[in-house]
Amino acid sequence: MDDYRTSSNDENRKYKKLSTIFLIVAIALAVLLLFSLLRTKSASHAAKESMEQNLSLQTELDSILLEYQLTKEQYGELNAQLSEKDSAIMAQAEEIRQLINSQSDYRRIKKKLELLQNQGQQYVHMLDSLYTVNEHLTAENQQIRSENSKLSEQNRQLSSTQDSLNRKIKTASQLKAYDIAVKGIVMRSGGKNEEVTNRSKRVQKFKISFTLGENAITEAGNVNLYCRLSIPSGKVLALGDGDAYTFTNEGKTLQYTVKSTVVYSNKAQDVTMYWNLREGDEAVAGTYIAQIFTDDAYIGQASVTLK
Repeated sequence: MDDYRTSSNDENRKYKKLSTIFLIVAIALAVLLLFSLLRTKSASHAAKESMEQNLSLQTELDSILLEYQLTKEQYGELNAQLSEKDSAIMAQAEEIRQLINSQSDYRRIKKKLELLQNQGQQYVHMLDSLYTVNEHLTAENQQIRSENSKLSEQNRQLSSTQDSLNRKIKTASQLKAYDIAVKGIVMRSGGKNEEVTNRSKRVQKFKISFTLGENAITEAGNVNLYCRLSIPSGKVLALGDGDAYTFTNEGKTLQYTVKSTVVYSNKAQDVTMYWNLREGDEAVAGTYIAQIFTDDAYIGQASVTLK
């Protein structure tokens, strides 16, 4: 009986010992499992937090770039003047994007984002300054164009006035001939006395006389006078052909019959010119016209009709 009790007690002690061991192992396994769960949860939380931070950083970067792009579009062609600054900002944005993708330090990326935003604000400020300067320049250019237009109009009016004045001065300075007369002459008393005749067969010469009017504007000095005497057929009498017996009037080269140079002193002055018929020539019946010119203008005419 005693042996049975002893054996039973040993089994109980052995069972308790095994139970204790199993309990310890179970507790250890439970602790390990709990630690593993906590670690997994912590890693998951960290990954989630990192993902949220990256998403936040990416959103902030996109927001800054969107605002920056909209600002650039508002200023249009002015951006071309700050292309170097724009390139630096875009390079900085690309660097931040790569840091976000590589999950770099959050605080480092955050500082770079702040720097990027400051650079964008500086860029906008510079664009504002350029815009203001361009506005002022545009206003000044418009004012200059307006003033130039006014000056051009004034110059045009002055030029027109000057041209009109020059025409008036030229007209006023032109000499005028009065009392123009052309007569047929026959010589008497051995060629000493003149007698006017209207009989063509008796005419030996033509006498053209007139008075140059007084003109204070015309420059005093030598004045060339030309007489073109045309016969009834319309032909102009001349000493010969060629440039030696021509003059220019209003761009045209004209042949003259008689030329005389007088010294003009701005006072009224009588002028007489003669055309002698050549030996063997004879005047014909009809109307003869004498036209008077200076180097500058036509100054009058007269006619005579011979029988």
